[in-house]
Amino acid sequence: MCMAMMIAAPCFAQTWGSNPELNAFANYYVKSLNEFMHRFNADEIPAFIQEEGGENMRQRCIIALFDLEQVPDGKSEAAQRILKFDSVVCANKTMLHITDPGLYAEARCLFKYKKKDIELNLVLVYENIRDDYYRWAIAGVNGLVEAGIIDTTAYGYINPVQHELHFSELSQAFPHMNGYFLRSRHVDQLSFLAGLAESGTLQLVGCQTVTYWFTQVPGYVFSVSLHPRLKGNAGWLIHDLLEVKEEDKSRIIDYLIAGI
Repeated sequence: MCMAMMIAAPCFAQTWGSNPELNAFANYYVKSLNEFMHRFNADEIPAFIQEEGGENMRQRCIIALFDLEQVPDGKSEAAQRILKFDSVVCANKTMLHITDPGLYAEARCLFKYKKKDIELNLVLVYENIRDDYYRWAIAGVNGLVEAGIIDTTAYGYINPVQHELHFSELSQAFPHMNGYFLRSRHVDQLSFLAGLAESGTLQLVGCQTVTYWFTQVPGYVFSVSLHPRLKGNAGWLIHDLLEVKEEDKSRIIDYLIAGI
C-alpha cells in the first residue's frame, strides 16, 4: 500500500510521521510469529519507527503489523477500527507470548483419503506438560463434514424391537457408524480423525498454510497470517480483526476447533 495515502489522513499522519524509508521492504517484513509478538509488545521496534522517535512507539509498532493493503486510506472505517484496537491494547497493556492461553494455530492441511485429495483444518494449541516443558498439541479438526467423510444427514436404522433379539442388527452399523449415533450427540470430529488415521484410511500429505488466532486482547479476536509480497508491509501480519464481546469468544473458538 502506498504510504502517501496513509500520511494524508491526520490520525495516521501523527502515527506514521514522514520518514521516506516507510516504503522500504526490509523495514516492514515480519519474518516469524515470534518476531510478530516481539514487535506487538514493542520489544523489537523496527528501525523506521526508532528513527521517527517521539512518543507512542508501541502504537506505531502495532499499526505496522496490520495488512495495510486492506486499508483504503487513513480516514476509512478500516483505519478507524485499527486505531480503536490500538488504543485498547495500549490502555490494557496487553502483551502476547507463545505460552499464553488463548492462542490457536489453524493449519490447513492436505490429506489423501481413498486416493482423493482433501483439505482439513487442524487446530493446535500450545500446551504445558510439566514445569517448563511445552508442546504444540492438536485440539480440534474441522472439514470432515464438508469433505463428505462425515455425513450428518445419514440415518441408520436399528429396528425398535431389537432389544428382544439381543441387538443382532448392530452389525449393520459397522464400519460406517455416524448415521447410527444418537441424534442429540454431535460427532466428535477429532476422535473420528484419530480413527481414520489409525486405520490408515487418511494420510497427511503436508501443511499448506497456517493462521494464528489470538483472543487475549479484551473485546477482540484477531488472526495473523503470512503475506509474502515484495513491497509494502509484508510477512506475518494481522489479517482479520473481530470486535466481539468477551462472552462470545468461546463461540468463535468452538467454531474454529470443531466447526460447530
